[in-house]
Amino acid sequence: MRKNTGSLLAIVASIALLVLMVYGCSNKNKESAASERQAINEQTASRVANGLEQNPASGNESHWGDKCRMHFYYIAPGQSASVTFETEVDAATAKIANEEEPTVQKKDLEALGYSVSYLGRSVDTFSLNLPVWTVSEPSFALKDNETLWYHPFGGASIDWNRNGEGTITSVPGTMGMFAVGKLTRDELSKKLGGSNTISIRGPKDSIYSLTPTQKEIPKEFHILSVTIDIRAPEENIKGGGVTHGSVLWKGKGVEFRREYDNKNNRYVISGPAKSRDCF
Repeated sequence: MRKNTGSLLAIVASIALLVLMVYGCSNKNKESAASERQAINEQTASRVANGLEQNPASGNESHWGDKCRMHFYYIAPGQSASVTFETEVDAATAKIANEEEPTVQKKDLEALGYSVSYLGRSVDTFSLNLPVWTVSEPSFALKDNETLWYHPFGGASIDWNRNGEGTITSVPGTMGMFAVGKLTRDELSKKLGGSNTISIRGPKDSIYSLTPTQKEIPKEFHILSVTIDIRAPEENIKGGGVTHGSVLWKGKGVEFRREYDNKNNRYVISGPAKSRDCF
């Protein structure tokens, strides 16, 4: 009797352990699935919060992109979408774009069955104060009819005005006065070979050691925005590779391209993106 009782207890214990293990695994799977869903939701929220996803999929059209680099518009066969691209242009191009109509290059797209219509454009002009590094020496000021300019040692380039003040326009490894202006003092010093000063041969062949100082100057920017309407072909055209189109003023403006997304059976129209937040 005792032996049978012991066997019965052993069986009951085994069943209880088995139930516990199954229940535990089920809970772990549920927790793992919930954790995975939460991670996906957090990633999606992060992409939207950081401007990496704009106007998510709605019907047959969706739009994704980085507002400072590229727009990607997805269009199903037979559907149309109004798409907008932006790019930074110089003052001359901004002026022409405000005054004249563009040349629209679309024949390569139309040859594949697309319908392309130019809808309009706008130019956003604004000014920002940006840092630059400068040096100054009163004895470098030029008198009337003087054209003598002083050149620094150590690989730096300086744009001088007639009052003896110069803006550093390049240092080894960095070109452009605003690119140089982004450097910290320590970074600038490293670019200058570890020196906190710039040596310059000045009047009467005297050597001057000038210490750079940082200040802000205004810079004007122009963002050209172009909107076009594109209708994709009814049939799935998987060939054709990458096909380009453009909206240009005297050779400058916005270029965009078409590709076919085989995985999702839709067309991809991509082009440049830019906004004030990118500066």
